[in-house]
Amino acid sequence: MFARIAAFSVAASCIATLLPAHAQGESPGILDSVLVGAFAHEIASDEEDGVDLNLELRARPFFGRDWAIEILPTAGGTVNLNGDTNTAYLGATARYRITPALFVEGFLGFAVHDADTPEDSDGLDLGCPVLFREGAGIGYRRGRHSIMAYISHASHGDILCSEENDGMTSAGLRYGLHF
Repeated sequence: MFARIAAFSVAASCIATLLPAHAQGESPGILDSVLVGAFAHEIASDEEDGVDLNLELRARPFFGRDWAIEILPTAGGTVNLNGDTNTAYLGATARYRITPALFVEGFLGFAVHDADTPEDSDGLDLGCPVLFREGAGIGYRRGRHSIMAYISHASHGDILCSEENDGMTSAGLRYGLHF
């Protein structure tokens, strides 16, 4: 467990050194925001549990910057502190600002994981190594900082493979730093 926390901390530190530092009037860079959080792992069953640490990077919107909904390319991952399923994911986040401070968002993409497969059926069985991942959140932003309640679900939906599909749902809080 200590190794997982250390690896997560090192990754967060490395990312922080790459964040765009820019003076007024310079291009702001490609990074829109960095989010860190803690989720209750697999809230839909008792096959796995514990806390997931979450790290997510979002690029500036390729389009939608002046629209009501922004579409942000997103990459992230979770590390389970109990040694259960970890994930890495890639996709897009759609963010809608209800007011200048209050926002809602949704994520759609793909995830890879290290959970059991049908050949090794202890604990959660997600069937195939690549899953759909979707998520939704509601948050409050003030200046460069935000706090958000978030829920995510990963599953192959009986589309990506025909194996058994337990699915995995996690929920928690995230802090965001926006650039």
